[in-house]
Amino acid sequence: MSNVHGSAIIGENVSLGRGVAIGPYAIVEDGVTVGDGTKISSHAILRAGTIIGSDCLVDSFAVIGGLPQDENFNWQTTSGVLIGDNTLIREYVTVNRATAESAVTKVGNNCMLQSGAHVAHDCVVGDETVLASGCMLGGHAKVGPKCFIGGGAAVHQWVVIGSHVILGGLSATSLNIPPYAMAFGISTVIGLNLVGLRRAKISRENIVALKNCFSEFYKRTGNFRERALGMVKDDFATTEETRNFLDFFSIESRQGFAPKRHRIGTE
Repeated sequence: MSNVHGSAIIGENVSLGRGVAIGPYAIVEDGVTVGDGTKISSHAILRAGTIIGSDCLVDSFAVIGGLPQDENFNWQTTSGVLIGDNTLIREYVTVNRATAESAVTKVGNNCMLQSGAHVAHDCVVGDETVLASGCMLGGHAKVGPKCFIGGGAAVHQWVVIGSHVILGGLSATSLNIPPYAMAFGISTVIGLNLVGLRRAKISRENIVALKNCFSEFYKRTGNFRERALGMVKDDFATTEETRNFLDFFSIESRQGFAPKRHRIGTE
């Protein structure tokens, strides 16, 4: 059975799983689905079209499924938000619903959205990713699994961030960041996320292969896609990680790819 506080406002056709707890003055609008064991804290708001998985926490004053902050959005569009299992959503987080009919903004399993983080319409956040306090994802941004987006960081709309990336606090990017990279400053790759690679239990041999691939890639000149294709032909794609890294540069994206700098502010 679910535990719903008497002051909470629950809409029609709401589906609550086993062991759901809904705190004082929370609002759960029509048609929302909440998975088993999820806790909705006091004053949290789940807008219509929201689906939340099992064993999640939505902390106080978070708003999930709010209207897209898009001046061209038709508010009569039926869209929503999909949150995976075991995801922690802290206070004042906002996750906006998608802009297209029947589409959803997605946040994966085992994620942590820290206080005040913002996920705009049509974003996709991969599993086991952390969005630190005050960071902002623009509309249609995609963040891969096992990433860390630092406090106050900003990701421009349509940007794609590969898996296992760390974007430093107060950084901003309007360019795509390849997997396994560390980025800092303005649209700048500064190296590999070696701490993240070790935490992911990637073998030493594969890390060495990725280091060599990464170094060679940024030594080469010319178009990013051409560099990646050339390195595949030169047999640099020998591991899962090197293939993922090189394949990233073949994605279809409105944004370009971030360059590498040895030091912030230098060419």
